[in-house]
Amino acid sequence: MEFMLFLLILLFGIFAGALGATLGLGGGILMLLFFTLALNIPIHRAVALSLLAVIASSSMAGSVYVRDKMTNIRLAMVLETCTVPGAVLGAFLALTMPGRYIEAILAAVLIYAAIISFRQAKSEKIILCEDRLGIGGEYYDEAKKTTVRYSADRLKTGLFASFLAGIVSGVVGIGGGIIKVPIMNFIMKIPIKASAATSNFMVGVTAAASAVVYFSKGVLDLQMSVPNVLGIMVGAYIGTRLLAQTQSPYLRILLGLVLLFFSFVMFLKAGGALVW
Repeated sequence: MEFMLFLLILLFGIFAGALGATLGLGGGILMLLFFTLALNIPIHRAVALSLLAVIASSSMAGSVYVRDKMTNIRLAMVLETCTVPGAVLGAFLALTMPGRYIEAILAAVLIYAAIISFRQAKSEKIILCEDRLGIGGEYYDEAKKTTVRYSADRLKTGLFASFLAGIVSGVVGIGGGIIKVPIMNFIMKIPIKASAATSNFMVGVTAAASAVVYFSKGVLDLQMSVPNVLGIMVGAYIGTRLLAQTQSPYLRILLGLVLLFFSFVMFLKAGGALVW
């Protein structure tokens, strides 16, 4: 691999890892866009590389959030019982699909992610109720200088949505964080910071389940994996510090606008109107 390509992947990986860890997305969706649109890598190889990025981000960011007691491990383990089977199923489905179908699915996911980013830019209200499910939690919010206690709700809906998130993760290689965060925040009423921290812990397990399938089929580029993983891990550590200090609504609005733009680009690419 050329040095300039190595450096380019490394630097973008730092950026994607930092933003992904801050927003609980794992960085995979940004790396997937980079590989497919900037480097023009075939979509199946790009998905496999994206999954490795998610694993790296989760390993770094997830460990920091666990140490800082922001991660709800009990909730993560419960939801992963449905997410992992979905991830394996999604990976097998993706390997039977033409690349343009995966690109079209990715474009649709980007639109969904943009809408979620706009919604999360609004200030959230933490709704407390009796922790009947035993999977609530608490964390110390450094930005607000207070301990936040919360409960979880609608577990069955959360489990079903997690299974769907796993399928999407396996198909487009994003780890499912872009779906898991809204599931926990909007459906299960988990505060956004706890949702992002718990998602970072979960997405690595989800991505690993899919990555094994892609590796077994020989579509994983090990040379590109090195700068990809290194950059993501450095960026993910930076992102954990950002999440602890702030949750800027402007960052989410900007991300939403960027995702909308790239969803349009991916639809054009899937339809054959954009070729390079």
